Amino acid sequence: MLGDLILLLLLFLAVIYDQREQRIPNVLAFTGLILGIIWNIYIGGLPGAILSIKGLALGIGLLFIPFALGGMGAGDVKLLGVVGAFKGGLFAFQTFIAMALWGGLIAITLLIKRRQLGKTLGRLWALLLLHLFKVIKMQDAIKSHNTGVCFPYALAIALGAMSAYLIKW
Repeated sequence: MLGDLILLLLLFLAVIYDQREQRIPNVLAFTGLILGIIWNIYIGGLPGAILSIKGLALGIGLLFIPFALGGMGAGDVKLLGVVGAFKGGLFAFQTFIAMALWGGLIAITLLIKRRQLGKTLGRLWALLLLHLFKVIKMQDAIKSHNTGVCFPYALAIALGAMSAYLIKW
């Protein structure tokens, strides 16, 4: 229970900082990574350490491609790694699924609020067609065509983690 409270506190701090500064500080991410590993060693010994390291690796691995394509910042990647370091790989994956749903909902809400949903969907459809007909590579399309909506993703990660706590998969 204490580990869960520490993780939720770290997620809360990350959301606040990300909303204000548009970034998650390394000191917060690395503190979370270290605390997650230490916590799991404390409660589970060597198997706890292995659970934590696997969760950390999976959390980072799940967001590496979106990060490499410029879709999110390194702090977001590390934050999902923190979730994995505390709760393990399965929980990190569950958070990833829920976070993607929350992130999509937030993005659609922002696009509707900014009256850009139709325009953005049209651009995405055009890019998909261009890719399917081998006119452009998808990586180039993603890098060169901004969808028009950016937001601090720590909120989606935190909501994803809270959803993973509440949903019995």
